[in-house]
Amino acid sequence: MTQQVIDERIKQAQRKGLSVYLLTGSLTLMLLLGFFAWLLLVKGHSLVVAPQDVANEAKVKHIAGVAWVGDRHIYTLGGEVNIEIAADTFEPANLVLNAESPSTILVTLLPSPGVINASASSTAENFGLLAARNQWFLNNELIHVGANLTHSVPAGNYQLRVSNPFFNDVTQELSLARAQHLSLSPVLVPIHGSINIHSQPQGAQVSINGRSVGLTPIEVELAGGEHEVVVSKTNFQTVTDKVNIVLSDTLPSRNYRLAAKLGVLRISAQPSDGLLLIDNIEQPLGAVELAINRDHKVEYRKAGYSQFRQNIRVTADETRPLEITLKPEFGTLVINSNVPAEVNINGKRVGKIPYNGRLSAVTQTIQLSLGGYRSVTRSIVPVANKTKSLTITLLTEFAARRQEGKALFVDSLGINMRQFKGNALTLGSVANETGRRRNEHRVDVDFSRRFWVSAQEITVSQFAAALNGKTPKSSKLPVTGISWLQAAQYCNWLSEQEGLPLFYRFSAGRYLGADALSAGYRLPTEAEWEWLAKKSNRASSTRYVWGNQDTIPHDAGNFADSSRKSEQAIVLQNYTDKHKGLAQVGSFKADRIGLFDMAGNVSEWVHDYYTNAFPDMSQRHIDYLGAATGDSWVYKGGNYQSGRVRELRVAYREFGSGGKPEVGFRIARYDN
Repeated sequence: MTQQVIDERIKQAQRKGLSVYLLTGSLTLMLLLGFFAWLLLVKGHSLVVAPQDVANEAKVKHIAGVAWVGDRHIYTLGGEVNIEIAADTFEPANLVLNAESPSTILVTLLPSPGVINASASSTAENFGLLAARNQWFLNNELIHVGANLTHSVPAGNYQLRVSNPFFNDVTQELSLARAQHLSLSPVLVPIHGSINIHSQPQGAQVSINGRSVGLTPIEVELAGGEHEVVVSKTNFQTVTDKVNIVLSDTLPSRNYRLAAKLGVLRISAQPSDGLLLIDNIEQPLGAVELAINRDHKVEYRKAGYSQFRQNIRVTADETRPLEITLKPEFGTLVINSNVPAEVNINGKRVGKIPYNGRLSAVTQTIQLSLGGYRSVTRSIVPVANKTKSLTITLLTEFAARRQEGKALFVDSLGINMRQFKGNALTLGSVANETGRRRNEHRVDVDFSRRFWVSAQEITVSQFAAALNGKTPKSSKLPVTGISWLQAAQYCNWLSEQEGLPLFYRFSAGRYLGADALSAGYRLPTEAEWEWLAKKSNRASSTRYVWGNQDTIPHDAGNFADSSRKSEQAIVLQNYTDKHKGLAQVGSFKADRIGLFDMAGNVSEWVHDYYTNAFPDMSQRHIDYLGAATGDSWVYKGGNYQSGRVRELRVAYREFGSGGKPEVGFRIARYDN
């Protein structure tokens, strides 16, 4: 071998040793790095187990998570770790470890409870049914109700008692260790007692639990429990009862009042909507159970029919039919009234007053009605086979409202009405009266009826209230520019508001005439107007409202004074009333009878037709309404355009039909 070869082998050996050294160093380095990573990443926990007597026996079991589990040490590598610690006769404990868990952990194991298994028994025949009522008490605390008991309790000493109302109590002393299962079989001894049974009437047969034991009164000895008692007697209803002999009551007593057996009375009736009473107790038609062998008072009645009464008996187990038919009853009713009103009975028109009719003897609703009068409704029951009289007084709607104390509608409008009773008067003017005109006819009149007149002329606001309820701004000026027909229609509207019969008759806006007997609102008659202006509260008739002197007194009324010179050629001299045109109603003082503006302000429509024909002067006219026909109407009194004294005379009259700026009106009506 040459030196060269030897050198080469030496070099190869050197290179091989170096590789070994390098490999060994790498492995050592990796081990060192792994050890330091372990120290940095792994977390250890120590377990301390209590109680002390099981500390060495407890076993630790790894359930979930990344961890190494030793005897009492646990090493985790992050995340949650679930472990279980268990020992004999103790309940296992579950523990969850995470990054927040401490390094030393105390685990206390709880003792496993003892278990009591108890099943009671008895020699009683029906114990299987009665055992469900067993009550189980532990240290006098109720823990269960039922035939058997399974109950867990901590180890210790106890008193167990089983109680049943039909048995004597059984008590046992117990000593339970940890996790001990204790089986018990207490034997319940039945209690004994007796049932004392009486009945009214006595001598009833008694059966207990299906066995006949004798007749009442009787006392029967029995074991504790629930017993079925049956008491029966001929012709009486059988009584079935449950009687318990229990520990708290071993000598129960019963006294049964036996009800007579029932028969059935099946009742039908015509009409079928009457009232059925049996022994004064209301019953429905059909089958009714009744006690046997005694009388039962059966009554059936319906208003307007004869009544059924009968005493009836039924026998045991009998179904007795009873058919009842009532006969209708009628009475005679006589109805009278102060007016010939229409008669309606139960909503059906039957005639007029006087009424005499035969009606069913039930409640009848009577209504009397007549135009212009308040209808009256009464209820009355005619008396069977007899005559009954009824008198009903009808009042006009107006009178009825007054009787009720209701305010008049005109009052709500501010219209003040005054009542008067006229006396004999001659209308018109004497032949030599200064300023007399040919149409001022002399007519003798008188009055039989009281009448009412408005103290003032109707105002703009009062008249506007009738125009679809649209009332302009309050105005106390007298309404003017309206026709006679409009004034008459306003009077009818007022009558409608107060339920008075209409005085004026219209059809489709056409005037047909007046109802002289009506007490509805109207225009004053010319006779009434003149009586008010020149005769009322006076010793004799006067030419003017203020008297007979031709000189106009101060503030006598609103006439054409000098302020109207620019409006008309003729005015009154030496008189000033401070009003160039219309004045508000009531601006001047009232006359001697309390009426305003009779002398002036506006002339006033009156009821009468105007005619140039001479009236009948051969007689005195009572409640005179003027001419029967005409094509225009009279208006009376001076106005703010009156510039001549002769126009202010009471007898002065003008006529027309259409509206005029100087003509208004006041209202009137008869008292009845």
